[in-house]
Amino acid sequence: MERKLNNIYFILVEPQYPGNVGAVARAMNTMGLSHLRIVNPPDLSSDEARMMAYQSYHIIERAEIFDSVDRAVQDLQIVVATTARLGAERGPSWEPRELAREILPFAEENKIGIMFGREASGLSNQELRRAHFITTIPAYRNYPSLNLSQAAMLYAYIIYDTLRNPLPSVKERLAEEERLNLLHRRILEVMKRLEFKEVNQSDHFARSLRRVIGRTYWQRQDVAVFLKIVKQIEWYLDNRCK
Repeated sequence: MERKLNNIYFILVEPQYPGNVGAVARAMNTMGLSHLRIVNPPDLSSDEARMMAYQSYHIIERAEIFDSVDRAVQDLQIVVATTARLGAERGPSWEPRELAREILPFAEENKIGIMFGREASGLSNQELRRAHFITTIPAYRNYPSLNLSQAAMLYAYIIYDTLRNPLPSVKERLAEEERLNLLHRRILEVMKRLEFKEVNQSDHFARSLRRVIGRTYWQRQDVAVFLKIVKQIEWYLDNRCK
């Protein structure tokens, strides 16, 4: 259980209020989580952050700071995006508990990131595409809005509670998000060279391809095989199709 908890990363994307960061740190600490990553944080040395992180400020002190979502997730094997807004462009979503049962068996050998968006606007569509899974907290329809720290507390509890019960452990080491993003980009590039019209006409194909890649548990050698296929197609275009 400790090994799996140690492979869980909470990622806050451009949080506005230091107090929310402090409250998230406290929520993490109460559930045995210790890895916090922040993209473009506010002033974390403020009294507000320290007060709300009661006996948990060490998590903020050790937090990793990034200037973009891309850099914050590039070394992770599984990335989860939380959102309150759904739609066709955002793809299918999972409820927190069913998602925890799906991904936590991989936590023994793989780093898993849970990404939370801005207080006012959440995560952009572009940022959501960096995630392999999208998750939404079911809430009362008249007011389906949770504070950032409330959402973090709920996910932290579900992660801890799921791990308290025996789970199968998957020993496979999956490919990092950086490699999956490279594969996605290279496939799009070669499809453009093949004059595949959907690539140029809209963003729909790129989104669909990203979801396909995200839903598959790719190992490093799997990615390497498909990158070789792409490279061979490019070689053929350069040397046989002049």
